[in-house]
Amino acid sequence: MIGSIRPIYVCIPVAVSAFAAYGPVQVLFLNLLLIPIFLRRKKDYLTPFLALAASLISYFFISVQIPELKQAGPPITLTLTWTDQLKIDGGVLKGFAKTDSHETIYVRLKFINERQKTQFQEIHIPSYRFTLYGAFEDLPPAAHHYSFNMENYLKANGASGMFESSELINYQRNTGLRTVLSERRWQVKNHIRETFPDSLVVEAESLLIGDRSGMDEDLAASYRTLGITHLFAISGLHVGLLTFLLRGLLIRLSIRKQTVDTLIITLLPLYAVMAGGAPSVWRAVSVTVLILLTATGRFRIRMDDALAMSACCFILLRPNVVFQPGFQLSYLAAFSLVYSTRILSRQKSGLAISFLVTTITQLALYPVLLHHFYELSLSSFVVNLIYVPIYSVIILPGNILLLILTYLSPWIAGIIFNIYEPIRNWLGYFTEFLSSLPYQMWVPGKPTAVLSVLAVVGTILFFISIESGRKPILAIWFILVPALILHIYPYTDPTLKVTFLDVGQGDAILIELPRKRKVYVIDTGGTINFGERNWRSPEKDFEVGGKIVVPFLKGRGINKIDKLILTHADSDHIEGADELLEEITVKEIHISPNSEKEPTMEKVLHIAMKKGIPIFAMNEGIGWKDGSTVFNYIAPAKGKYKGNDSSLVLLMETVGASFLFTGDLEIDGEKRIIRNYGRSDWGKLILKAGHHGSRTSSSDVFINTLQPVLTILSYGRNNRYGHPHLEVLDTFEKYNLPTLSTAENGTITVTVRKGTYFITTSR
Repeated sequence: MIGSIRPIYVCIPVAVSAFAAYGPVQVLFLNLLLIPIFLRRKKDYLTPFLALAASLISYFFISVQIPELKQAGPPITLTLTWTDQLKIDGGVLKGFAKTDSHETIYVRLKFINERQKTQFQEIHIPSYRFTLYGAFEDLPPAAHHYSFNMENYLKANGASGMFESSELINYQRNTGLRTVLSERRWQVKNHIRETFPDSLVVEAESLLIGDRSGMDEDLAASYRTLGITHLFAISGLHVGLLTFLLRGLLIRLSIRKQTVDTLIITLLPLYAVMAGGAPSVWRAVSVTVLILLTATGRFRIRMDDALAMSACCFILLRPNVVFQPGFQLSYLAAFSLVYSTRILSRQKSGLAISFLVTTITQLALYPVLLHHFYELSLSSFVVNLIYVPIYSVIILPGNILLLILTYLSPWIAGIIFNIYEPIRNWLGYFTEFLSSLPYQMWVPGKPTAVLSVLAVVGTILFFISIESGRKPILAIWFILVPALILHIYPYTDPTLKVTFLDVGQGDAILIELPRKRKVYVIDTGGTINFGERNWRSPEKDFEVGGKIVVPFLKGRGINKIDKLILTHADSDHIEGADELLEEITVKEIHISPNSEKEPTMEKVLHIAMKKGIPIFAMNEGIGWKDGSTVFNYIAPAKGKYKGNDSSLVLLMETVGASFLFTGDLEIDGEKRIIRNYGRSDWGKLILKAGHHGSRTSSSDVFINTLQPVLTILSYGRNNRYGHPHLEVLDTFEKYNLPTLSTAENGTITVTVRKGTYFITTSR
């Protein structure tokens, strides 16, 4: 505390102003929630005045710093310096860079040949100033509201645009302290890769220099399932341990405590830069510095005020940081523990304290975690009791010691590696086993703003109740009631929804019956690879299932699919199925007759067998009914698998509309449907056009027979096939039939309610 002024009540308005500056401005009124606190502090007149001043001044200060997003323009020459946030992926160098005018932009440099790529791999790129010739490009649109959004990504990193270049004019070496520190970090990274066993490199990079770029996505998914991802980010635990060890060593060397503390205060910010400068690192470093200043008697401050001042400085320097999940989670976890000291102080055993620390942070963070990731690890409450001590006492100190030994005595380090690596690998196998256990993730979907507020208020009331002495069994209802509402909410929607996902050049369709009574998925999208992999090939192909389909399902609160319908064995329809099967529970899979013999089906069959998911070959004449909704397969007939014309064709009839899902059905298959069902009453038919609008489908006679009230074409922007073909578009125009496409309109949802339907799109 500084006099009677509480810095936290001055710093909170700064955070609120950052959100308000990005809009809407009405967010500023959240500062009114501080009024009851100020009324209780009757003798403190200065803090409310400073809070008001901080709110207004910071709002205008941050508003003028927000970069205007650059639109596509003519080619220009640009000089820039890349930050550490970069990656060489295939034939492209991509990442954030600072221009000479101090703007942050996202840059993609396409290498002209393999030799140039090799040159860049051998240098420390942030140590150089590059001059490029290229142009600013329009940002790629998000596939849907729950998928990666490039515009939001740029905003969270304070960037003003995306610059594309394929021409490097020149580059020259930079100078300065930041360059030296960044280069030292790169040298440590290379040293780790050269001296640590391969199986330990990723962990060492994460724990020692805050670099998780090398972490395998499957491994990262295992850590998310168990809720232990935070152990691989440099945090207060890491900084505190390093400070403790260094301080103890220097004091043992008979150096005065005051000199030691001054030295550590000086070194910690440099370490933060070397460790990558993540929010968790700066939070831990800045608070540690304030604590050391307090310990030396130079400064007096409460822990919550120290955290608030740290966050405040961070926001004023980089306002965009408020949108980063890492910043939100790091400071919220720290504040939740600071305000729970009374609860923690009542505990006698270390195990109870460890459990409470995990529980408190998880409960405090769960509204934010659901907002960003749509799911929550339930096993983390128990798993962290095992893993936090292991990482705190063994793995983190062990990595620090091993790094030092690889410099001082590689021979001794090698002996320790021979002992440590098998133990660490065994822990890895155990982690993989734990993450494979079912029912660990709670997936209520992305909460609405009202539900998020309800969850936050419930959490606050829970902590207040516990601190006031109420029994946990009574206070827990403040958590359980909002959680129950969050869980039930996705099942309260009385409408039927059919969503055509924007998966690029492919198909993926989600059917949700009223109140999610049943959930069906038709195809999962995918990518088609041409030719052998070469130096231009990315390290890992884009996973449509994991990056587009699964996030949409989880965002909608779906963790179980009743039927996964794979229309045929083409990669652009089923390649994403393996990622979906790994993440989402599937009750059964429908495939077209004899398609299981196709090579593209191998992964699906393997995962289905491993998980015990039954696979049924479907054909014309098979159907089922659920309430007033009737499903019937009207193609193909039994027989030899013929590719596109063996596509499963599903007719869904419901009150007010009917839907025909055709896969990649071509003209011969359309003729059979006309021959067998041409005289049927199709009603108000919504058609998913066959084969992405190819001229081999959607024949004149087929479209004229069906007369769909709306046709959805699913294809990729600027695809190499020229879909949709002009002949097909002319056919729909000829009969004055409306169409929508995922390429132009994004993800398209048709909602059916009480006999009527309406359409929404993500763009």
